[in-house]
Amino acid sequence: MKKLFLLIITLGFSVTIAIAQSNPKNNEVYEQVDQTPEYPGGMPALVDFIGKNLKYPSEAHKNKIEGKVLVKLLIEEDGTISETEIMKGLGHGCDQEVTRVIKLMPKWKPGKKDNAFVRTSLVLPVMFALERKSSK
Repeated sequence: MKKLFLLIITLGFSVTIAIAQSNPKNNEVYEQVDQTPEYPGGMPALVDFIGKNLKYPSEAHKNKIEGKVLVKLLIEEDGTISETEIMKGLGHGCDQEVTRVIKLMPKWKPGKKDNAFVRTSLVLPVMFALERKSSK
């Protein structure tokens, strides 16, 4: 049976700007930060977490759907993920699966600007790829 291969493109990991209305004391979300938010344990731990929790949706597998889902995360000042938005999806259950896994994540180390924790928006790419049989 074909298995899910997961690839998080570290170069595609980007910070985007957005304005959120939910925090009345400081609703600004920063694009330029001195310290980018970080998943606990860094990129290897993030790849491991997603790899262990992400399931290839049966509809996507059946229809041989492959590609990249781009999900925007809003990392709050305390490291919680308060919002997710699919920026580019694949459909067939892939978008919902990425959102489900993001909601399972623990708190991140929040972004910093001028020695203060700030709200930061990140775009995280998640790849869905079917296993290819080697041609040996």
